[in-house]
Amino acid sequence: MRVTVLAWSTALTLGVGAGVATAQPDTSISSVSAVETVRSADAQQYNDAQNALVKGRYDSGFAALEALAAAAPDDANVAALQTFYANATADADARVRHSARLRALSPTLADAVDRAIAVIDRTATEEIDFAPVTDGPRTAIVVLGLGLNGDGSMAAELVQRLRSAVAAAELSPDSPIIVTGGNPQNGITEAEAMRRWLIDNGIEADRIHAESTANSTVQNAQRATALAAEIGAESIVLATTPSHLRRAMSDFEIAGADVIGAATTTPEDIPDLPALAPTSRLGMTVDATKILGIPRFY
Repeated sequence: MRVTVLAWSTALTLGVGAGVATAQPDTSISSVSAVETVRSADAQQYNDAQNALVKGRYDSGFAALEALAAAAPDDANVAALQTFYANATADADARVRHSARLRALSPTLADAVDRAIAVIDRTATEEIDFAPVTDGPRTAIVVLGLGLNGDGSMAAELVQRLRSAVAAAELSPDSPIIVTGGNPQNGITEAEAMRRWLIDNGIEADRIHAESTANSTVQNAQRATALAAEIGAESIVLATTPSHLRRAMSDFEIAGADVIGAATTTPEDIPDLPALAPTSRLGMTVDATKILGIPRFY
């Protein structure tokens, strides 16, 4: 499923060195909301509401949002948050009510929120394809980074992600590989550590494209999706930890990627991924608000 990109937190340009495309952030461009909205809510109250919501303290968060909506009825960001978190708590009636108010304030933002919620609900429950049909160079294999050890070495969990990417790369020999992750340790980023490991394990250097600035799954999704488009990839196979996969798929699809499946080391190594209940989708919801550009703080 492809989701139209409505916001990028960082624009990307490409530099090419030694046959490898490397994403670099354009620091002249700041985060842009999905749509320009009126920010009439009190900043401290808005920030307090967000602090409660992202930590799952829904009672205080919803109470703060209700007060904000009463005091600043034209602030669409408040209505967007109410819609998102009503969905996260499986309150269907509240979601319908808040969504209608949001649509009256900003149809564009309402469309973006509705799309994002649809992605969250689907990726939280759907069966994931661990043997997707790839399309040669038009399908990129994307490996998500993980914090490095202090000496710049990789944890076993990250190596496992890379092993699954290599298995996918062998099955789809024309597919490019994107490694994404910043967070340098001992002078090396996650992406560079992954790139070196892949080369040491038989992957051609010119097949690997590094995005070395992302510091979160949200940024992985935004920046790797942009890099995939730059190199002509139209679909993505994700390589990440199974417990992280549903959230990563949601982030990438909301960021505009067409995620067709996930990588695994062998056909016998397919993980059991139970569906996530609505009340277990907090992380996906928080990430969606960031990708759409709803301000974390006023």
